Amino acid sequence: MVHLSERLKCIYDMVPYAVCADVGADHGKLIISLVENDRIPKGYAIENKNGPYNRLLKAIIDSGYIERIVPLLSDGIRDLPPSVKTIVLAGLGGNLINQILKKHIEKLFNVDTIIVDAHTNVKSVRQFISQNGFIIAEERMVKEDGVIYEIVKFIRAQRAIYSDEDLEFGPKLSEEKCALFKEKYQNRINQIESILKNDKLPHSRIIKLEEEKNKLRNLIS
Repeated sequence: MVHLSERLKCIYDMVPYAVCADVGADHGKLIISLVENDRIPKGYAIENKNGPYNRLLKAIIDSGYIERIVPLLSDGIRDLPPSVKTIVLAGLGGNLINQILKKHIEKLFNVDTIIVDAHTNVKSVRQFISQNGFIIAEERMVKEDGVIYEIVKFIRAQRAIYSDEDLEFGPKLSEEKCALFKEKYQNRINQIESILKNDKLPHSRIIKLEEEKNKLRNLIS
């Protein structure tokens, strides 16, 4: 039985029963666990460098599920077959996620679900994917090793209109305002208050920080 971290467990719970591809699969824990528990009928595990790919291949062979998990040494989603309906991109920077999808955007034609765990620039990921035939269906926050992560699930649907605030904070997350959501932005408020103690800050910088602080206070209230 594969042990999943809290972050991977959260992603695991979001994956629908359909052929799934994990882009940047690392040691294949997520895709192996999904197949092992019959959460998906078949999986693709993708790495783009020989070293990580060889480790991934060994993990899949050792799992005994090589007939149901296809390891791919590939550039992002370039070699995805039309049967893949779900794509997972986890543990990557937001700009890289956008680049991977944009480079072979035609591969999204048959995809129904995209699940992302962007460690930076989550706003840009929400914006890019929602402009390309998907809407935000679910968002969750997970704290792992002291870091709060945002997991976003997109599903194919008619285009939704999101405000700048929706894209920055997440339409589902800002509506639900879970404990981790409040913790994340309270931490930022505390950081701003610490910065404002510097009496040598330019006036323009002070104004921007005060505006951000007030915005965040209203957000988590």
